[in-house]
Amino acid sequence: MILFCTRVKVEVKGYENIPQEPCVFMYNHQSVFDIFAFMSVLPVEWKAIMKKEVSRMPFIGWIAILSGHYLVSRDGSAKDANEVRKIVRNIKKGPSVVLAPEGTRSPDGKLQDFQEGGFLIAMLAKVPVVTLVMQGGLERRSKVSRGIVPGTMKVAIFPPIDVTKLPKGKEGREELIRIVKSQMEGVLNENETDGTA
Repeated sequence: MILFCTRVKVEVKGYENIPQEPCVFMYNHQSVFDIFAFMSVLPVEWKAIMKKEVSRMPFIGWIAILSGHYLVSRDGSAKDANEVRKIVRNIKKGPSVVLAPEGTRSPDGKLQDFQEGGFLIAMLAKVPVVTLVMQGGLERRSKVSRGIVPGTMKVAIFPPIDVTKLPKGKEGREELIRIVKSQMEGVLNENETDGTA
């Protein structure tokens, strides 16, 4: 409804890559419209992993809590570790989880440094990781803009990454980060080269 009312169209490539079993969806984060886009296109049940600060936001935070999304403080505390263990236990039986490894929106559309939490969860739970590359959200509404610009967003869905085939421990986690970042950069850099949004 939000996309319809703001005249934002979403084009999707790679629907066939969405696995039937629970997985971790990872997306690059440029705009609040990224969230509306994947909400409208993912045909599976999912929960989001968000920073705990979201819980203090009026309406959005309340909805997140009532909907059972995961709120992680990311401060390394025992409470944070317990939440990670809870996610690892739950994801094996579903639903899938969705997260932005950058942790927050990029102000200029370029990938920011990845946080390791989501990759650790995927490795511990031994569930596939599916990369979603979002394009066009920055042009619709950036982190610093106040208005909304109608137009098209694109979502590219990559084939699942089998984490069980990666090395164990830190080496495997770093390899998983490298793969996901490479997939995202490949699409985003191609977008910069051809000048499309």
